[in-house]
Amino acid sequence: MSDEELMCKYQEGDVGAMDELLIRYRNPLYRFAFRLSRNAAEAEDIAQEVFLKIHQFRNDYRPVGKFRTWIFSIAHNLCISKIRRTKWLVFWPRKHDAPDELMDFESPDPSPQQVASGNEMSEIVKRCIQGLPFLQKEALILREYENLDYHEIGQILHKPVGTIKTLLYRARVQLKNTLLPYMGPEGGYNV
Repeated sequence: MSDEELMCKYQEGDVGAMDELLIRYRNPLYRFAFRLSRNAAEAEDIAQEVFLKIHQFRNDYRPVGKFRTWIFSIAHNLCISKIRRTKWLVFWPRKHDAPDELMDFESPDPSPQQVASGNEMSEIVKRCIQGLPFLQKEALILREYENLDYHEIGQILHKPVGTIKTLLYRARVQLKNTLLPYMGPEGGYNV
């Protein structure tokens, strides 16, 4: 059964439909929020809040688009609200060369190096992703980790598809340039 059909069944009172949606989306929503916040407790709170919002606004849902886009839009909005409340990043003036993108500054919270676990290259990649401007990082996470297409990402971030492509291009170029020194002569790692 599709996500949209499950949500319609939940609107009709089928609690089992929500259980199935919870099973399908609990982990992807948590991963999305964690990759943005680098805080497990915050990510868990956001994932739970998404399902509370779905329950609260279940009668407002209309199956005109993909359910996946709708649920990640809710997660995106909650992440942005959390950023504004807890100041994961301090937003300041807009960049001169890209007026649609905000500049971000280091957070006083623990660095991604301290939070990240796993092998050295994984830590380096995570750190590089965290160093991306927020919109690039969010678009990259939605595309590469959540496998959303450009149109879906555009709907979630409220940006045109062309802007999403530009954000992803810039994120990939910046990651490539940052990770290049760690690559060995034959494609191996120099860590």
